[in-house]
Amino acid sequence: MIDGLGEIPAMFHRTERGVFTILPHDPQRPLVNTAEWEEHPAGDFPGPGAPMTLAEMQDSVERVIGVRLPLTPPPEGAPTLLRRVCHRNSRQADRYRDGRVFIAGDAAHVSHGPTLNAALQDAANLGWKLAAAVQVWASEDLLDSYETERHATGERVLMHTQAASALLAPGGDVTALRRLFAELLDRTENLRMVAATMAGADIRYDMGEEHPAAPTGWFVPLLDLTTDDRHTRRLAELLRDARPLLLDLTGANDLAATAEPWYDRVHHVTATADDAPAPALLIRPDGYVAWAGADPGSLKTALTRWFSPG
Repeated sequence: MIDGLGEIPAMFHRTERGVFTILPHDPQRPLVNTAEWEEHPAGDFPGPGAPMTLAEMQDSVERVIGVRLPLTPPPEGAPTLLRRVCHRNSRQADRYRDGRVFIAGDAAHVSHGPTLNAALQDAANLGWKLAAAVQVWASEDLLDSYETERHATGERVLMHTQAASALLAPGGDVTALRRLFAELLDRTENLRMVAATMAGADIRYDMGEEHPAAPTGWFVPLLDLTTDDRHTRRLAELLRDARPLLLDLTGANDLAATAEPWYDRVHHVTATADDAPAPALLIRPDGYVAWAGADPGSLKTALTRWFSPG
């Protein structure tokens, strides 16, 4: 509750002059943040190199919400957490690999969007490929695929971060756009699309062949499996050891002979599932479907492409 303004919900509060954010994780020391789009009057802004002061923060809050908050300095000796960022802090590295050097996470891309999900997926994508290099079976193409796959994803994160920032900007035209966007989100399919974008679940990698029922390149769907020992197991359990997985859902073990030369690096499991999306799935350690179908010839091609010749 703010005197003179009333109750402001936690997180973002947009006004016609900017955005005010309050996060009361610690009620005694809530995080307060402002974002402004308009330039300050001459002489009012100290410049990006000058230390930020509490008075400057109070001035910014007052400009945004029209009320001057009674902000107090931290106890003597406590660290000062005041920080000023000029312009939008959204950047991406030109490349994610240079010889033996790889970058991921905040070293590769910085934005105010869902960068945590992007960073975790960077690590999952790169980790198994580096492990394959340590085990001396990774090809240069496999290592190069990290940049190919993740740089494009980083660009997409920056794109929807810019879109989200545009929807926070002040002004009547943006307010109209926000109302239209809210109407679009009333439709379940649109809401699911935006949720998947924010979660990083809308990513699809180029794996070559496609299967009409379970397109390759997507993150593998959740499955409850009945294995040969008649036990019910979640697919996530089979992926826990971070090894490539050939999941034969026909229950007939027909693809075993094709995959046998790769058994030193690919785990083969036969099982059944009520909602099986394809007869068989070849799943990378990062959880993405590298191949789907029942044809031994195309399976061999996929095994060779991603896990080197057997």
